[in-house]
Amino acid sequence: MASRPATRYRKHREGGSYRNTIPLAHDDYLDVHAGEGRLLNFGGKLGAAPLEREAQKSDVNWKAASSWAPLDDSELALDPDNVRYNAAVDGPIMEEPQSNVKGSKKSKRKKRAKHPRSKISKRPHVVWKERYRTVYLEELCRFSGRGDFRAAACPDCTSRRSDVVGAAEYRCNECFMPDLTCSGCCIRRHRTHPFHCIQKWNGSYFVKVSLKSLGLRIQLNHASLFCTNPVPCHASMRVIHTNGIHDVSIDYCGCDRALPQHIQLLRRRLYPASQLVTKTCATFDLLNMLEKFALTTKASMYDFYRGLEKLTDNTGLHKPKSCYRALSRIVLQWRHLKLLKWAGRAHDPAGVEATAPGELALCCPSCPHPGINLPNGWETAPAGMRFLYMMFVCLDANFRLKNQLVSNYSQDPGLGIGWAYMVPRAPYEGYVLSRSNDEDVSSCVGFQALAQANTRFSKGLRYTGVAGAFCGRSEMVLPMAIGNLQKGERYANMDYVFGSAIQRTSLLLILVSYDIACQWFINLFKRMFDHWPEDLRVPERTKLVPAIPKLHEPMHGAANHQMYSLNYSPGVGASDLEAKDQDHATTFSISTSHTGIGSSVAERNIQVEGHRGLTSGLTKEVVDVWEAMCVAWEQDAFPKHKKNPYETEGIAITEAKAKKELAEEEAQRLAAGGISLHATTAAMFIAMGLDIEEAQRRLQRLAKRTTDKATARQAGGLTEQRNQLTARIRTWEVLLPIYLPGILQHQADLRAANSSLKEAEYPEDQELWLPSRLPADVRRRICVEGLPRIEEKLRTAQCHDALNAIRRVLKIKSRLVKFKNKNVRGQREGTRSRAVIDRVHDRARAVAAKYRAGRAAKLRLSGPGDWETDLQVLEDRDIRGYQDPNLIRSHAGRRGTLEDGQVDMSTPAEMQTEEFTLLPEERSRRDGTGESRRTLSWIWLTKTTSNSTDTDTDNYASMSVGTEDKGGQATPNNLNNNDDESDDILRSEWAKSRARAARGKEEVLLLREEMRRVLQFLEWKAQWWLQRAALHTGDKAQMEALQAYAHAQAALQRSLAADFRAAWEKPLGDEETVYRDATTTTAHSIPLASASMQEDENEEDSEDEEDSDAEGLESCAESSDNDMGEDEDDEDEEGKRADDNEDLGS
Repeated sequence: MASRPATRYRKHREGGSYRNTIPLAHDDYLDVHAGEGRLLNFGGKLGAAPLEREAQKSDVNWKAASSWAPLDDSELALDPDNVRYNAAVDGPIMEEPQSNVKGSKKSKRKKRAKHPRSKISKRPHVVWKERYRTVYLEELCRFSGRGDFRAAACPDCTSRRSDVVGAAEYRCNECFMPDLTCSGCCIRRHRTHPFHCIQKWNGSYFVKVSLKSLGLRIQLNHASLFCTNPVPCHASMRVIHTNGIHDVSIDYCGCDRALPQHIQLLRRRLYPASQLVTKTCATFDLLNMLEKFALTTKASMYDFYRGLEKLTDNTGLHKPKSCYRALSRIVLQWRHLKLLKWAGRAHDPAGVEATAPGELALCCPSCPHPGINLPNGWETAPAGMRFLYMMFVCLDANFRLKNQLVSNYSQDPGLGIGWAYMVPRAPYEGYVLSRSNDEDVSSCVGFQALAQANTRFSKGLRYTGVAGAFCGRSEMVLPMAIGNLQKGERYANMDYVFGSAIQRTSLLLILVSYDIACQWFINLFKRMFDHWPEDLRVPERTKLVPAIPKLHEPMHGAANHQMYSLNYSPGVGASDLEAKDQDHATTFSISTSHTGIGSSVAERNIQVEGHRGLTSGLTKEVVDVWEAMCVAWEQDAFPKHKKNPYETEGIAITEAKAKKELAEEEAQRLAAGGISLHATTAAMFIAMGLDIEEAQRRLQRLAKRTTDKATARQAGGLTEQRNQLTARIRTWEVLLPIYLPGILQHQADLRAANSSLKEAEYPEDQELWLPSRLPADVRRRICVEGLPRIEEKLRTAQCHDALNAIRRVLKIKSRLVKFKNKNVRGQREGTRSRAVIDRVHDRARAVAAKYRAGRAAKLRLSGPGDWETDLQVLEDRDIRGYQDPNLIRSHAGRRGTLEDGQVDMSTPAEMQTEEFTLLPEERSRRDGTGESRRTLSWIWLTKTTSNSTDTDTDNYASMSVGTEDKGGQATPNNLNNNDDESDDILRSEWAKSRARAARGKEEVLLLREEMRRVLQFLEWKAQWWLQRAALHTGDKAQMEALQAYAHAQAALQRSLAADFRAAWEKPLGDEETVYRDATTTTAHSIPLASASMQEDENEEDSEDEEDSDAEGLESCAESSDNDMGEDEDDEDEEGKRADDNEDLGS
């Protein structure tokens, strides 16, 4: 058979050589590959096939190559002079391959430097500005004209060879090809795109026209777009689309296959605003976009509509008639229909009206659901593992979601109230109205939940806010758990919301977190049995555990309040239960999500090892006693009466007690025959000196505030107080020769040595001749016997009092800030409340100066010793709340105050002692951590002062923690002493360390259980959707659609489960670790509260409620004014304090 002649020369060629391209972009770019070709027969045709490539290590093939090009480089394209290109071409091609032998000299050479980043990657805007800005601007302006499509004839008419070729005058801004056509061809192109924006060329510029004006009519109910009996729509028909508001002409179908007009619109993905005479529609694309934008941008629908108006006509000259009210109705109905669709209500043959209460709500997949995602036998779990099947419920109110008296329920009764998250309106409001005369009384801290329960501003409002219940772990809103607040956050509202939230569950254990759980929970069961509706009552077998969220708990009273703390409650893990505030934050701003959690396993290991190290330093007997105390306290029922292992008793001496003991010692000395040197005793002499010293510090602060621009009254007040202080100093100095008999000679020696003693210009700067001022080598010779010991004892008490005041002011300020953040809005009110907080801050500075002066004097009197363990050097970073951790980073603060964890960056570190900072009330994870990860400041670990007054009879020498030596200083106990069991502080810290380790273990177990529950819930949900697919019968097209949606949802649930299972494979597969954690966890049986144990508690707590009174911002600020330990001798301070109280009262 003759061979077929070649049609082209390249197919007829045989033999020759074959060369591969050089792979310069790979790691082996130094290797040159080449191969000889050979001929193969492919279906009767000869073709060249390459041999295997072999690396060539010589430059033979390079010499045989005819050309070579450098590597692709973005810089070469930006090189106008070809300098870099020529350098790359002329550069070396072959290099000696480097040896990879380990230990050789060549392998130890410095690595080749990274290729430097190009200018366009480092400074893209600079390159764009220099080289492309003008080009981009020209191209942008090009679209104002016809561009490349300036032909006069219509291209569509020309291509169809039409007899009459129209003028090319119209173009579409939505189509990809911006060519110009005639009006007829433009309509033909947009029969299936009726909502595109059209422009007409009038010879000079483009003007906007509508497809309706060109004659386009949209035919419904026919795929052929032709009907034998079209019915025109309303003349003012408008369609709202994603690109604006359009005037359209729609023809309904009026032939024998006609459907209702609103059905015809819906079949073309147009949602009508009304059903009888439709004048406004919205496309499904617009409604879907509004839904996604509302969830992501958090903007209102009014803003979206204003944007659509601007897209239609940005000049305002041809503003379309408002369709906002119609769009509002459409969006409301659309969202309701989506809820029904997502819940599978369209698949139920019973119809929408058979929807059960709460059925449309999205259930939390990680929560325990009996019969769905709980294992068999979960009811009989051991006491130590019962927390794995506990439900976490958070309660709180949001006063930002107000409802104004605009419409009414007769006009807008709601589309499905009670079907999703809102409680049914009629029974809820009926119950709240029946409890309108209840008085909610608080004996704890004055939270606004009770202080303003009946005083919330409600003029012009139907509802002042909403109350809600949330899942504490996943932060999801529970079904039927949102209720309107008629007038503040009252018990009746919160009771109904809580009962409605848990009525669908049959769990045995529920933890309830509420800001004021310590008050709300007291008589909960009494209120439940007295007047709760029958369907809301908690089953008798369900046990409730009260708790207070971690952010709010420190603001409460400290008397045995640890029973409500999540740090010490067994079974809660690392839950903070602030889900409602984080969920409200989305509504408040409405803003972004918060920081996620860290590694629970790593945190568990840190806390467990830390507790193990602390325990190893104690004896087994002490640990056993403390362990038994913790277990007994944890298992005690609410309210707990067992001894609290986390509380410490007052053990340090106060100034009042020290003065009393010194007076008693003086009386005993005189009774034993001692001689009194003066009517003013030595202790009174030293106390007078300390009082004058405190007055000097106060006057120094006043002089610092009185500037040159002060009024005559202010300057006169300062002068008057200086005169009074001078008189007090002169009176006190009269006693110097009596108790410091050698002081005159000492002063004469100083004058002889220094020629003269410097006299202070103002009395507040004058130094007092106290024993602590004298050098240690001459102190005994100058002072009478025992005088240094008296001052040392008073200085010790002064330091303890100052520390107590610092702790108190930190609590007060934290309470004030929380109150301000949640209740104060507006610039004027915010400024006034900020001024109150600043005054509290100033008092903290004064107390810190008092402590530092007292400690410096004690150091000069006693010298270094064990007392420094308790009375340490007070640095700025130490002055932080007991709930605040170490600050990781500092940042610049508000000008003038230097607070809230902020540092003046221009101030050297050594100058930051006076203007110390209070750490921030609001922190992110990066700024610090809470109780579960904190390191406590030493001011909260030192011995606390007892709450004694001048009439106390406690003996300072009989304190259990330390003994007083001859020098008058208390010797603190430490880990090496035999009094560990009686050391309240050490026991408290050990118990807290034990709790942190236990919470870390519980968190790991909870996370694993929640992972398992989520996977099982998703699998159950997939099967649930498959069952729904076969429920509905009827129209085949409708059945097909419902089955397709059900199968798509089932596939989605399975895909989610597969994705989660792949992500959680390691933690769920570590069965050995799960078993070890489950058997070694320190969680004991959780203290429960049921209806049977509330009778005795209600009798005891009712007496406390009668004497209780709510506290607010005024009480917080008054305590800050009255408890700082400052004298009120001068008139300026009294006036300032009166102004403060006046501001707070207003």
